[in-house]
Amino acid sequence: MQISAVLELAQRKELPPLQRKLLDYLESHSDEVFTYRDEKLARDTKAKASAVGFTLWALHKKGLIEKQEAAGKVYFGSKKAIGELRRQLEVASDDLIESVRRNREEIREYSGRIDTLELLDEVREGR
Repeated sequence: MQISAVLELAQRKELPPLQRKLLDYLESHSDEVFTYRDEKLARDTKAKASAVGFTLWALHKKGLIEKQEAAGKVYFGSKKAIGELRRQLEVASDDLIESVRRNREEIREYSGRIDTLELLDEVREGR
């Protein structure tokens, strides 16, 4: 067994009750991510929103959950949930890059392929 796996098991056994409760909840909802002080997460776990926020940070610091920034917010979730969020964000990013490439090609087709070196030479020569 890898050392990191042994350490994770040891950390899980020593968790305070709220951390244990939140970790179990996050792992059982591996298709959801939650913001800091998430009201739904607080309601579902019967905890205060401020305690949820602190607990999420503590679990992340222990390496038991992950976090990811997206759309100006930080999201927390199980390692599986955040992994899926990251994968989806990469797909969206790839789609954006492909869209930019298509736009560039459309512009080039519309305006023709401009030889920038030839254009610079014409400007320098005053043509």
